[in-house]
Amino acid sequence: MADKHDSVGQCLVNHCVNDILVQGARPLFFLDYVACGKLDPAVIADVITGVANGCRYAGCALIGGETAELPEMYHEGEYDLAGTIIGVVDRSKIVDGSTVRPGDVLCFAFTHNRSHAAAFEVARQFRDRRCLTLVATGLLEYASVLVAAGAVSRLESAFAGGTYPAPSPSRVLQDAFAADPASDPDWTNLTMTLRLMAGAMGWPFVPVNSLHGSGLWRGTDRALVTDPFSGRKQAVISALVPDVAFLHAPVADTAGNAIVHGPDAEECWAAYAARKVVVTAERVVDPGELRAIGPRNGIPGHLVDCVVEAPFGAHPQGQFVWGEAECVASYAEDYAMRRELRRLARDPAALRAWVEEWVFSTDHQSYLDRLGAERLEELRRQAMSPTPAAPRDADAPASPEERAAALAMRMAEERVADGRARSLFAGIGLAHLAAWAAERRCRSRGLDVALVAETGMVGFLPAEGDPYLFNRPNAASSRFHASFVRTLGVLAGPRARDCLALLAAGQIDACGNVNSSRTADGRLIVGSGGANDLASGAAEVMVVMPLKPGRYAPELAFVTSPIRRLAGVATDLCWLERGPQGRLEIAGIVCAPGEEGEARAAIAAACGTDLPLRDGARRHDPPSPAEIALLRAFDPARAILG
Repeated sequence: MADKHDSVGQCLVNHCVNDILVQGARPLFFLDYVACGKLDPAVIADVITGVANGCRYAGCALIGGETAELPEMYHEGEYDLAGTIIGVVDRSKIVDGSTVRPGDVLCFAFTHNRSHAAAFEVARQFRDRRCLTLVATGLLEYASVLVAAGAVSRLESAFAGGTYPAPSPSRVLQDAFAADPASDPDWTNLTMTLRLMAGAMGWPFVPVNSLHGSGLWRGTDRALVTDPFSGRKQAVISALVPDVAFLHAPVADTAGNAIVHGPDAEECWAAYAARKVVVTAERVVDPGELRAIGPRNGIPGHLVDCVVEAPFGAHPQGQFVWGEAECVASYAEDYAMRRELRRLARDPAALRAWVEEWVFSTDHQSYLDRLGAERLEELRRQAMSPTPAAPRDADAPASPEERAAALAMRMAEERVADGRARSLFAGIGLAHLAAWAAERRCRSRGLDVALVAETGMVGFLPAEGDPYLFNRPNAASSRFHASFVRTLGVLAGPRARDCLALLAAGQIDACGNVNSSRTADGRLIVGSGGANDLASGAAEVMVVMPLKPGRYAPELAFVTSPIRRLAGVATDLCWLERGPQGRLEIAGIVCAPGEEGEARAAIAAACGTDLPLRDGARRHDPPSPAEIALLRAFDPARAILG
């Protein structure tokens, strides 16, 4: 804008503050320099007012400066502005590139996002050195980038791949796990979090109810011990102490105190356990300003080794902020980039080319410049006013996925109506759409049921138009936020007598156990995530999957989730339950009246065998147009529904 000079000085101060913040320093003093062709007192007064405001906001003193008239160098109306800043940092907390060292174990802490800004910087500094170990509950886009950059040699995780809009494998991560037998993808969201909790508490190990009895029980860092109180055998797992944990926060202060908003997921346990902690934040403020915001969840500064201001530091993931006190705007997931990275993760060479362009050739600021101010502003707008996905093939016949989800929806609704379920756990994928639709139908009947997602969304109301389980509208509508420990360990644990968990599956066996971890040749798919935890703890588990050739196997080569209390398996063709011998039998057939014979033939063709038909098996009507419309309202582009 013409003749506006009161903001340029503030911008100058902010740039200088950023220059020293990346070294871990706190600003103390600032000096300005103004050169012009002819002095205009009003203009100079505006400029210095901006400098003074910038210093005030940064918590540093404006101690002087210089103004020079240089008519031989500047035309009238032109001026040049420069600044000098002095800051202070403890020698032990200087950010000089040595926070991460070759051989370190790194953990990108998980609340509802990760510090992609930090991950990309690690990729730049350790490109092609293959000297780092990466551990996490979830290895998502940031992990694929670090592997493609050649920075990582070993991996440990509960989940490895993409989560938007539903779980998808990453060939880059699959290849990395296959290349190193010591890499371990066989943890769960709860057990990985408990390992970090044990590391933070100084415990050598911690007891668990998950893992044992499944293919995830590999021996390494897992053991059976005798409970000294009951004499029974108890599964325990080793503590985990990362060398460096990275955490992204909406706001932190220059002393390292960081606010973290829910959903809580891992609940900062990686940061509590790690030997060093690096915090990136959307905004870094003076300690007094952070205190003025008021009490929030977070991590204390004395545990933090350095803090760096990194606006949009979670991108391409989003940043959730619940209130205005932090003076930080939420921004939405960048679905376009997440789709692109999902596609590229299938082709190591293509992803490496993307890393060369978007990571190696940039720093964080130039990365944001490449994204563009318009795109970033649109992400802020989308966070508050999401744009639903465009409908696709609205009048198309129901897909096998939709038919399976519709049956699961009905059966879940029945359990809520007769009092067998008071909470529905929405496992990610087809299962969560079925749970969403069941909750909506129950609510329309005045039946109160709590919808829960493993990352900590409790009692949320699923938003139409976006099938991504962990989107901001769902998090915003939650009754409260929890964590993996509280959701998977308690709300779906031994005390959860009325919890029905819905799980998608890659394969089931003759007893209803689930494989979501391995292909037939042993190659990793995505891992357990929270599936094994839910199967181990929930009062009942319902499996949701279309019944296609290869999806049913008499025996599984790998068991991700041995389901102890199976409610049933909802497929597009039938409802399966365990019989007296513990093996699946047909308890219901999905077909029109008089078509039971054709339906049984289709079931046999899909399974490769005739499953026993239970006496008195129900006939279920095919899904109605209204049921399909409800499912498609949540997934209008049919990204999950097929």
